[in-house]
Amino acid sequence: MTGWLTREPEDRRLSRAPVVLVVCQVRHETEYAASDASRALKIRSALDWPTELSENLVQGFNLAVGQFTGLSASQVPSIRSWQLKTPDGAWTVSLQPDHFSIETTQYNGWSEFRSRLSQLAAAVGEHIAPALEHRIGLRYVNQITHPDVRRPADWRSYISEELFQEKLYESLDDGFRAAMQVIEATPSADHSMIIRHGLQLGQTEELTYVLDNDSARQGSRPFEVQSILETVDVLHVNELRAFEMGTTATLRDYYT
Repeated sequence: MTGWLTREPEDRRLSRAPVVLVVCQVRHETEYAASDASRALKIRSALDWPTELSENLVQGFNLAVGQFTGLSASQVPSIRSWQLKTPDGAWTVSLQPDHFSIETTQYNGWSEFRSRLSQLAAAVGEHIAPALEHRIGLRYVNQITHPDVRRPADWRSYISEELFQEKLYESLDDGFRAAMQVIEATPSADHSMIIRHGLQLGQTEELTYVLDNDSARQGSRPFEVQSILETVDVLHVNELRAFEMGTTATLRDYYT
């Protein structure tokens, strides 16, 4: 099953891709400069798409454990973070003291997503100026549907034999709500991939197949925008490999 880790992906554009969420998060050392409103405004101005700025405050607590257990407010000041959200809510940027992230629920291809991530990373590098990058993660959540799927076993034609659980899906009755599994893989020494996959009934009782791929690179190194982009390009290739490993050509043709 590990052959997919090195397989060259097709990287073809799906006109009706089943992607419902894409998230990229970059963790760095704690920089309380990220809490500063003026810096958040500068980052907002550096992005070439409109966003609305909102503030979040997290208050720490002290937990006392002993004869009497209780909570008290921490003497440490509240931690301020910021969200930049497009007016339609489709794109969200999060600015935290120890990381930043960008996510979208309206994914229109890697080129647009990478471009916006590039602008954000450059703005964070200039206005918050972390010295170290600790972890980069890229996650794609796919909710796959097909008109010919009426029962769990019908996914046989659309989900790869590496993931398709024939005995399990044949045994599921009308009472099931979800049947999920997790796969962990290591594409290279400092890269990881977690694949969460399986059947799920939606709010409308529609039978969907969830393919949730989370690729990451871990290990501290200098914070450099070009290095971050090179890493996410590698993670994106791993995401393509994981999607192709988990689906059949028949399903990909349906979404093309």
